[in-house]
Amino acid sequence: MSDIECPICKSNAINKSSNGFENKTVSCPRCGDFSMSSTAAAVWDAKNANLRQIANACGWIREHQGISISSNDIDSLLSVATPSVAERAAKVLIYINKLSTDLSYKFSLNINNAIEWLGISYSDNALELDYLFRTFLADAVGYISLSGGIGGTLSQVQITPRGYEFLESLKHHRADSRIGFCAMWFNESILPIWTNAIEPAIKDAGYDPKKINEHQHNNRIDDEIIAMIRRSKFVVADFTGQRGGVYFEAGFALGLGLQVIWTCKNTELKDVHFDNRQYNFVVWEEDKLDDFKDALQNRIEATIGRGNLS
Repeated sequence: MSDIECPICKSNAINKSSNGFENKTVSCPRCGDFSMSSTAAAVWDAKNANLRQIANACGWIREHQGISISSNDIDSLLSVATPSVAERAAKVLIYINKLSTDLSYKFSLNINNAIEWLGISYSDNALELDYLFRTFLADAVGYISLSGGIGGTLSQVQITPRGYEFLESLKHHRADSRIGFCAMWFNESILPIWTNAIEPAIKDAGYDPKKINEHQHNNRIDDEIIAMIRRSKFVVADFTGQRGGVYFEAGFALGLGLQVIWTCKNTELKDVHFDNRQYNFVVWEEDKLDDFKDALQNRIEATIGRGNLS
């Protein structure tokens, strides 16, 4: 291991790979752990990313630890969208909760030297981070309490009862759901995948399988999709056909805190978008649907737990 400059944000980082490898495995206090080829690093530098693009890239990489970045991924990394202020504040609160050892946990933070928190919150400077802690989380919504200190130090940072209530709402509002929703391409060519593999896998795992074109409704189909996902325990997203709707539905489910089970035809896995490539896909082959059904059922039970639908 050796000290290097992070190829993304230029913070002091550690090169955890052996010398001579094209791919560097980087451990950065802002971005976290990722690998990046020398060619990709050169392309990134040539693009002259602005501070907002760097902040978004750092935040995205921190949420996708262990991702391997190639030169083909740079344009996608540059186009990562900025989360809303509320989303960024929620990321901060969730991370504080991860650090908390018990309900009495408090800590101090020097905003001007909080490199890790810049990545967590998609912030490009200390003033943004201060706003998220002090103005939004403490003053506006009351999810944390804190004391302002000298030189940008926040003291006695602690999650409030209201903050814990918000965190619980993220985790448990679908606790009693038995719906396993499937987002997939509505095409007759892959209908057997649903009938012979996905539907029975969800059912045999103890859940109620649903996909929107088989669900009876009177609403607009996009409204019904959103409503069904909100009521679901988890989502199986099959990316065969690379349909934009499946990407949207999987992303919406993740935003709600739902577990997403990722599937795709084996020959199309290479076409899955950069943002989703790091997930562990259950792949299927047309002549091995029984194997796919068993693998998907096992993944559901391992990830979600077995349901009790009779």
